[in-house]
Amino acid sequence: MIKITKNIIRQCAKNMMFDLTSEEVDTIFNEFDTVYAQVGFLSSIKGVDEVEPMTFPYKEHQHKLADDIPLKPLKRALALKNSNTAFGNQIKLPKVIGVNSDVDE
Repeated sequence: MIKITKNIIRQCAKNMMFDLTSEEVDTIFNEFDTVYAQVGFLSSIKGVDEVEPMTFPYKEHQHKLADDIPLKPLKRALALKNSNTAFGNQIKLPKVIGVNSDVDE
């Protein structure tokens, strides 16, 4: 696996026409420690390379899945009213990607 560097992050951002501050590059760079740890854990599972990839886990049950039916979206005011973390016209969500120091390896 290629090791991500800060220069690679800067180049990728430039390719996507983003301007990143040094602090933003550092934050993204530090997130890769978590990614590498997770990939390392997955690769340590015995027999993982012999398993066929599951590209669509519901293939056998595809005929039982309901069709998507578009519904009218929830009004913004009602969604904000139902949230206890409204911030302006947005709902603030907790960060879900990161290093959890409380988890034993």
